[in-house]
Amino acid sequence: MAQRRVVLIKDAHKYTHGELQAFLPYLRSPCPTTSLIFIAEEMERELLILSEVQEGTFYLRRPSQGEIPYWVRKIARELGTEISPEAVEYLQEAVGRDLQGIHNELSKVSLFVGDKGRMELGDVEEVVSDVRVTTIFELTKAMGEKDLKKALRTLGKIWESGEHHLRILGMVARQFRHLLMTKEVLTEGGREAEIRKRLGISNPYYLKELSAQARRFSQESLQTALLSLWETDMSLKRSPVSRRLLLEELIIRLCRLS
Repeated sequence: MAQRRVVLIKDAHKYTHGELQAFLPYLRSPCPTTSLIFIAEEMERELLILSEVQEGTFYLRRPSQGEIPYWVRKIARELGTEISPEAVEYLQEAVGRDLQGIHNELSKVSLFVGDKGRMELGDVEEVVSDVRVTTIFELTKAMGEKDLKKALRTLGKIWESGEHHLRILGMVARQFRHLLMTKEVLTEGGREAEIRKRLGISNPYYLKELSAQARRFSQESLQTALLSLWETDMSLKRSPVSRRLLLEELIIRLCRLS
């Protein structure tokens, strides 16, 4: 008996172009009391059929990595507190681009700090979900150190926690992009200051870890790693093979790079 009705089209990216065409008659003459929402992992070309709607169309994309610090600070202020740059960076590493997840974690931290009025790095480390932070960091660190046994064991823990396969891939891809950029700086004779500037990251512990890990790989192998990550991304979206198996195969390939 509500005035409006919400209709969700989940996993819209999995529809073929022909299947999406079936929505065209409705899109050209939609019900004025219905909110039709397409949910997709990414805005594929086929979803341009939404342009058939004359008005009232909104594309709500996930923020880019560069926009996340703004949202973290904004949400923190809405919760009545400030947040240090180091804490912002840590939260971004831990939660990624999931604004709902960021809001949930900040809500917990704001309760933890109480009337202090400012969230520091230690507060966020103390409160933020252990599975999200520790296991993702453990995975990327184990891979950077070429510890295959630990990397596969950690992937299993993350998988059992219900983490989305594309988020796992995204964190691994981010780590290897950082390793490649770090390797380039080191090859050119640069130091930590140059790495910090190139990556836009100030966390000294993370920068130290990157430098140590980058020395274990050649520049060519890191470039190969990015190609493998791209191939796995395509397979995760198209292949009928188990997603966990695809991620395990990727980890084995990356840990064996020279």
